[in-house]
Amino acid sequence: MKYRTAILWVVLSLGVVATVTNAAEKAVQTMATILLHLQHFPTDADKQLLRQITEDKSTTKDERTVAQALMEVRHTAAAADKPKLEAIVKDDKAAGSVRTLASIILNLKHMPSESDKEKLKALAT
Repeated sequence: MKYRTAILWVVLSLGVVATVTNAAEKAVQTMATILLHLQHFPTDADKQLLRQITEDKSTTKDERTVAQALMEVRHTAAAADKPKLEAIVKDDKAAGSVRTLASIILNLKHMPSESDKEKLKALAT
C-alpha cells in the first residue's frame, strides 16, 4: 500500500510540475507568436492575450515585464520599458527564452529582423 501511495504522489507531483512548465512555455510561445507577426504595434487581440499573461498567477515576474513591454510597443519599445528589458537581458538567472524575447523587443524597429524571426520561430513551437 505504501508503494502505491508513493507512486501516486510522484505521478501527481510530476503532473503539477508539467502544468507549471506548460503554463510558462505557453506565455513564451504566445509572446513569440505575437512578435513574429508584429507590424509596428500589437493588435487589440494581441493586447488581450498579453493582458491575460500579465494577470496569470503562474506567469513569472520577468514574463509579466516582457508582456507589458510588448503591449506598449509602438514601432519600438517604450522608453520607460527599456531599462526593465535591459535588466532581464543582463540577468543570468532569467530564463533564456524570456531573455531572448526581451532582447528582441529592445532591438525592435517596426518589426523583428529576419534573424530575430528565426529565434522567435524556435520559441513559438
